[in-house]
Amino acid sequence: MFRPLAALLVALAMGPTAVHAADVQSDEIVVKGKTDTKKNAIESKRVKSSDTATMLEDTAGVNVQTGGGVSNLPVINGLADDRLLIYVDNMIVCSACGNHMNPPLSYMPSSSVGNIYVNTGVSPVSEGGDSIGGMIQVESQPPLYAVDDKIRTEGVVSSYYRSNNHATGASFGGTVASRNLSLGVTAAIDHADDYRDGNGNKITSTYYESRNFGLTLGARSENHQVTLKAGHQYIPGQGFVNQWMDMLKNNSSFVNLGYTGSFDWGKIDTTGYWQNTWHKMDSGDDKLPIALAPPVSMPYMPMITRGVSVGYTLKTEINLSDDDILRVGNEFHRFSLNDYWPPVAGSMSMSPDTFLNINHGRRDRYAFFAEWEGSVSSTMTATLGLRNEQVRMNTGDVQGYSGAAMYSTPAAAFNAEDHAKSDSNWDFTALLKYEPDAASTYELGYSRKTRSPNLYERYAWCTTWMTSGMIGWFGDGNGYVGNLNLRPEIAHTISLSGSWRDADRNAWQLKITPYFTHVHDYIDVKKIGEKTFPAPGNEVRNILQFTNINAELYGINVSGSVALWDSEGFGNGRLNGTLGYVHGIDLANGDSLYHMMPFNARVSLEQKLSGFTNTVEAQLVSRKSETDPLRFEPGTPGYVLFNIGSSYEYKNLRVDVGVTNLFDKFYYLPLGGINYDDFLATKKTTAFEPLAGQGRSFNIALTQKF
Repeated sequence: MFRPLAALLVALAMGPTAVHAADVQSDEIVVKGKTDTKKNAIESKRVKSSDTATMLEDTAGVNVQTGGGVSNLPVINGLADDRLLIYVDNMIVCSACGNHMNPPLSYMPSSSVGNIYVNTGVSPVSEGGDSIGGMIQVESQPPLYAVDDKIRTEGVVSSYYRSNNHATGASFGGTVASRNLSLGVTAAIDHADDYRDGNGNKITSTYYESRNFGLTLGARSENHQVTLKAGHQYIPGQGFVNQWMDMLKNNSSFVNLGYTGSFDWGKIDTTGYWQNTWHKMDSGDDKLPIALAPPVSMPYMPMITRGVSVGYTLKTEINLSDDDILRVGNEFHRFSLNDYWPPVAGSMSMSPDTFLNINHGRRDRYAFFAEWEGSVSSTMTATLGLRNEQVRMNTGDVQGYSGAAMYSTPAAAFNAEDHAKSDSNWDFTALLKYEPDAASTYELGYSRKTRSPNLYERYAWCTTWMTSGMIGWFGDGNGYVGNLNLRPEIAHTISLSGSWRDADRNAWQLKITPYFTHVHDYIDVKKIGEKTFPAPGNEVRNILQFTNINAELYGINVSGSVALWDSEGFGNGRLNGTLGYVHGIDLANGDSLYHMMPFNARVSLEQKLSGFTNTVEAQLVSRKSETDPLRFEPGTPGYVLFNIGSSYEYKNLRVDVGVTNLFDKFYYLPLGGINYDDFLATKKTTAFEPLAGQGRSFNIALTQKF
């Protein structure tokens, strides 16, 4: 049955992109749950956080921009969110929210993560397009099969508790499988209250609850496999401390069908998917009681979005020779979005009509690529690839809450313009890998990568303070307006990487990767208005419109490890470390780009003895002084945090315990934005302040397999 199916898929699809990249790029990190060491790395992270993006923080070059408790935004080498290529179980998922409260990684609960693949360097065109930064691929557990003719049954139950925000959660996974058929189910629930900082102050609007259910069906023969994944997520509430609004509901469902096949001539990897999201924002539990108090009014203001992603990818690998591979593929993705704000009864400014923010918005991508990978010599391999993406966008006419001039004037101007936009984007990648001996590897990469604006960057139309303040995923308290004349971002990146290790690849290793990126038509902002808050100190926020500038980013990432001891009495000891630095500037005025992470490093000492794994970790972040003045980005002092953890495995039982922020250090998050909640009246009524990080937390998790 598989050969006819493969032929049908090829005939229908003419080629999508598989996301497993060539093994030629140095700055890629693969964390899989198949080996004991890497499986332990994933499970030890789950006890610290329910957010999948946060699980990537110990990768050199990767940081996290604060969003909600399960909706943080990953940052790679200073480029974040839509500028990154992110796959969730081989699906491209767009944020269906003007505040990006439901980013792609929020749809994968940390308990379901099976494999994580991160490429922080120059990525091949076969990995994907419509991005100018790195690539993240997160996969749930793949289908499991029996190794003989007996039926295989297994499962896992896990639970955890974190003291700081009283976070609790539980998850379940079960599989029933034969040699060729597999059925798996997963379920997870995560809940947390507001956390407290190092001074014991409650940081409001940091609560969350998330419920997830997944189903996996698999069928395979000797060289072929079909996998069907489906799932549903319900988030009944999630606070956003650095935003005007909170998430009141997020309902999402998806279906994902994939096929992989091996033939004498090569391989096929294809996926088709559909994902639907219904999302509601409003003032949440912490903001709502202070609705009418100065200096900021936070009235009832429902905002609803409906987003649908549908697409397919197909990648074929053709063996030209023993040393040469040709990859060709095709990808299609459509994202449709309706963003509307129902009228508020009794309100003079938010009635009587429904505010149409994005009206039948649509963003279609059609992509084709070709890529060659082969040996140049016995010690050198190369990859060359070319990709074209046609990005077509459109949206309908809009309207405000009423015919008042503050709505009718910008609406009329927007409706008079042609909304249809079409971009033809070309990507090119060249990678060279040189391995002179078993102890060293050198890699040089260049890429030209392109990203078209998202729907909000082009089509958010209203210029009033209240409406523009509802747009923006930056956590800075400013308002944002779209720009129909935006051009795609074009990034030229050069990355050089050197890796050194002992011949046995066990005693020590070191990797150093400097990089440089020039971005033509980087999408930044310009000021078109402002809002002054009379109390407590005439605080000002800007109304900003997206615009194109030229920008540069450069920096360095370093990672390494060294074995310290190996003895019967003390087990194995290893020192691991990463550090990263990025600098991003607007070439026109020399100002810093927004949310550039200051110099940061992590150092951990790990001991393994019998069934125990013990870790002491130090996280060091320098003072943040390079800030974006146009967005009133605050600076933050430097800090050092210490975490300790221990895990013990006995047969099928695993226990994880740990303490994060061991000394209850008070600190501000460099990528946290502002604490908007604290600015609201009846609280501290202070000026806008940076967002403080979480204080000490005692954590425990139990996992039982059966």
